[in-house]
Amino acid sequence: MMEQVISERSTARGRFSPGIQAKILICFLVVILAFAGLALAAFGSSATISREYGDSIDRFLMVHRFRLGFNSLHRMLEHYIRDPPSVNVEIIYRSIGSLHASYRDLRPLEDYSIHAGFETRAIGYALEVYLPLVSKAVNLRAAGSNEYFQPFLDATRIQGYIATYLDRLLTELLKQSEETHGRLVRSIRRTRTTIFLAAALASLLAIAAILFVTTSITGPLHHLAEVSNELARGNLDVSIRKVRSRDEVAALTSNFTLMAANLRTLVEGLKEKAELERLLHEEELALAKMGEALREAQYLNLQEQLKPHFLFNALNTIARMALVEQARETEQLVMKLAHLLRATLDERGNMSTLGEELSLAESYLAFQQARFGARLRWDIRIAPTVRNAMIPRLLLQPLVENAVRHGIEPKEEGGTILLKAVRRGCRLTLWVVDDGVGMGRERLEAIKAHLAAPAARSADDLVEGRGIGLANVALRLHLLYGTDAAINISSMQGRGTMVRIVLPGGE
Repeated sequence: MMEQVISERSTARGRFSPGIQAKILICFLVVILAFAGLALAAFGSSATISREYGDSIDRFLMVHRFRLGFNSLHRMLEHYIRDPPSVNVEIIYRSIGSLHASYRDLRPLEDYSIHAGFETRAIGYALEVYLPLVSKAVNLRAAGSNEYFQPFLDATRIQGYIATYLDRLLTELLKQSEETHGRLVRSIRRTRTTIFLAAALASLLAIAAILFVTTSITGPLHHLAEVSNELARGNLDVSIRKVRSRDEVAALTSNFTLMAANLRTLVEGLKEKAELERLLHEEELALAKMGEALREAQYLNLQEQLKPHFLFNALNTIARMALVEQARETEQLVMKLAHLLRATLDERGNMSTLGEELSLAESYLAFQQARFGARLRWDIRIAPTVRNAMIPRLLLQPLVENAVRHGIEPKEEGGTILLKAVRRGCRLTLWVVDDGVGMGRERLEAIKAHLAAPAARSADDLVEGRGIGLANVALRLHLLYGTDAAINISSMQGRGTMVRIVLPGGE
């Protein structure tokens, strides 16, 4: 049977001619040529329209971006003159350079039209006067000279001229854009009508070609579909009708017959192949389990090598060497760092005594005093009877760190941090107060808003500075106590900041 099918297939292949392909090519050749010509014409027209319209929009946007950059520079100049710390002077200098580059992009507008060229040159002349005045005013203001105001007034006057020139230039470009837009709209309408007629003609020709081709191939394909359904049901002894044509359908029928014969041959070996695959799969599973066990052993070995006591032992070794070398301050710093690290990795639970938290905070302050020296001072006013109160672990240290980093460090003369705790009945109140730089009302209100809803806070939404540490503390208090705990913050610019925490219990 197999040899007969192969012989019939070879005979059909020997007398094969591309009948369907020839039919399709003849039917569609004229359609493709006609549609290609119309498509190329439409594409060229569309490209021209898009280019002209894009150039018009680009010119307008280029001038608009220049105006935005120019206005932004002048606003920064005004803010810097009023309040120098509010603006980074480097940004002003970069904006001056950027404005120079932006004006170079405007230079081609001098040849666009007579009015556009006049306004562009006027902007350039005014800009040559304006930018040196801006630089002079900024330099005098930065140097603390009282002569900065006259250059600033002159720059403001020139700024008004430049703004007028820019408005006129934008008006001229808008007028030209409107004329261009009207002309392009008319051209688009003509192009759209042409494309519609061409598409209609091509569709009619395509329908005729499809009807011609499908009538010659749907019959044999329908028979092959019925045969394939029988094969899908498991009937491999189906009879396939021969096709007398010499096109691709004949080749498809011959190949389908060969496929049916191959299926009958292959089905007999499927069971044996399935059994071999099952055995191979079981072997692969065994190898995978062995690999997993090896990776787990390697992980446990690495985990043992990285246990925290290794780091503590290293710190103790450094401390002993500092003691031997009589470097007492270095020894104390290393011991305090070890204390901080041990507290951070402590897994004894969520709670610790107030005394332990104070010891951790004092270690942090002493460690930081090696950096700040006499600029950092602290005062702890907590009675010994209160030090046994239970509070959440790592509650005070983030607040003390915030006070050092954002309150004391920016202050040139340094400052003092006050830690205070009072127990009243079943409530424990803690204070962390610094006399540092404080914060403004807007920043304070933003932090308070996040503290009011700690469960919904996002680190990206917090203002830079105290907000991150405070929000972390507020979130932990919310998870531990719900509404029974409270955290409040008050601050004044230049006077310092106070954080007050009220906890339930305290025994």
